[in-house]
Amino acid sequence: MKKSHIFLLSSAALLSMSSAWAGPIMIYGRIDTGIAYNNYGGDTHKDNTISMNSGLNTASRIGIRGSEEITSDFSVGFRLENRFDSTTGELKGGSSGNKLFEGCSYLSMTSKKFGELSAGRISGIVSGSGAYDLEFFMDSFGGGTYGTGLAPVKSSRIDNMFTYRSPMLSGVQATLQYSMKTESSEEGNEATSEVDRFYAGGLRYNLGKLNLIAAYEETDWGSKQKAKATTSKKIVTLGGSYRWEPVTVYLQAQYFNGVNKLDGFSSAGNIKGYGLYGGTQFWFGLSSWQSMVYYRDYKVDTDNGIKNHSASMIGFATKYLYRPSKSVDIYIGGGISRWDGQNKSTKKFTKDHAFNIITGVTKYF
Repeated sequence: MKKSHIFLLSSAALLSMSSAWAGPIMIYGRIDTGIAYNNYGGDTHKDNTISMNSGLNTASRIGIRGSEEITSDFSVGFRLENRFDSTTGELKGGSSGNKLFEGCSYLSMTSKKFGELSAGRISGIVSGSGAYDLEFFMDSFGGGTYGTGLAPVKSSRIDNMFTYRSPMLSGVQATLQYSMKTESSEEGNEATSEVDRFYAGGLRYNLGKLNLIAAYEETDWGSKQKAKATTSKKIVTLGGSYRWEPVTVYLQAQYFNGVNKLDGFSSAGNIKGYGLYGGTQFWFGLSSWQSMVYYRDYKVDTDNGIKNHSASMIGFATKYLYRPSKSVDIYIGGGISRWDGQNKSTKKFTKDHAFNIITGVTKYF
């Protein structure tokens, strides 16, 4: 009996210590399913389509995050997020759907005085995704919406990334990023010229309802990688937003160079130019009406030796989000866009346009 009492007391002590050591853990996510109608026209002949889609409003995902307070100033946390297709249940991670936590996968250390440092798979600061994203303050859709060209030129989620975010000081917050190898599947060693490496820096200024953003992202193409432009990829983004009740106004301008695919150009030697984007979001309680105009003008060096070919894209998108509760979106929207491109097989230049209507439901949890 004495031994059994000791065992029970020891087990209870270990359980209480485990509970004390473990910080709060949260399981979260969203499921988005809708219907999309696409009407295509122009030089590239495509059939009109009606399809069930996942992520028309926001990407379907499930995640786990948690943190543990070490001292009153310092804590350690993590975030693991999986993206999936709600219409099939398939993973959407990586080139072949083989990444369980494609959405993000990182460990972080946070000091209230000195800021936050994280390492792992993290979204770029102008990606429209993730905890460090700045597109949220420059685009009413948070970084674009469904449809060709209906988004700024963006980065993505990137492997092997260090991110530092400073505390907010006098309304200013800085974010720095460096990836030693943007995709783990790339041939070559980390932090060498053989692989694609990513650098970024951004500033956010906040004054009440005003947010101003300045961001720079660069990808140095690796010597062993096939999908690359003739010069390193550089994106400079300036923009911001201001909220006049009940409307928020968004503006954004970009310069880009070293882009290897964009709009109707699925591959190119180099694409350089600029983009101008603007829009609004009207609020009706929890519900809102979002709209954005996207315009780009650029020069393309093609794969078959043509230099400085002029191209452009213009598009408009709008979407109404009815929120009967804080955890449900019922949406309807659409977009129209026109873009230049190049047929991958014939190498002939094309002019295409599309019109789409989307509707669906998002459930947050």
